[in-house]
Amino acid sequence: MYKDYYSILGIPKDATSQEIKKTYRALAMKYHPDRNRDDPSCAESFKEITEAYGVLIDPDKRIAYDRQHTHAFNREKVFTDIFSRSDFRDVFEDLPIRKEWIEKILDIGKVIAFEALVVGGTPGAILRRSVVRLASRKLDRVFHAVMDMHEKIRIPGTLALTGGYVTMEYRPGLLKRTIRVTIPRNTTQGTVLRVQGMGRRNPAGAAGDLYVHVVIEGS
Repeated sequence: MYKDYYSILGIPKDATSQEIKKTYRALAMKYHPDRNRDDPSCAESFKEITEAYGVLIDPDKRIAYDRQHTHAFNREKVFTDIFSRSDFRDVFEDLPIRKEWIEKILDIGKVIAFEALVVGGTPGAILRRSVVRLASRKLDRVFHAVMDMHEKIRIPGTLALTGGYVTMEYRPGLLKRTIRVTIPRNTTQGTVLRVQGMGRRNPAGAAGDLYVHVVIEGS
């Protein structure tokens, strides 16, 4: 079923990512169930605006949506993708969302436990990361989502054309890590490079993958 994500958020079709985030923050506060306890529909509205945000903030999903309005997006997958990218999930950092509300409405108690086990950190940090897996009900899917990571890198057009290497820094756990990523010749805007085994590592030693999203400067 077609959903008009622009209308759901109340933004123009040429809205920037910053405008999308600003609007989403305001709507998230408006539909916060703690502020609307007499209106149970607000929980669904919160999920609806989060789905719209997840599609429009992701360049690849937005392009697919704009080209083909009949394109259907899986809500659970959209939620998971939001929180697998640090530049997408940062919108939640300043939202005062209580742990009790998240667990009750979104059923992520198990997710929080896994986030704490795999990554660790303070209760507040664990909770913020855990909003991530909001709709992921199956344990194996949650665990896999925690392992894999998505990060963005910017490269000059000359490097995209000729190919080569770029050094990037990211944080798969408590400490930062620096790796060298191979850029194939004729890399195009939006290319996603998979670096196997460079995601988060669990206590058993199994590691997820790192997905590097390429942004070409000047494109």
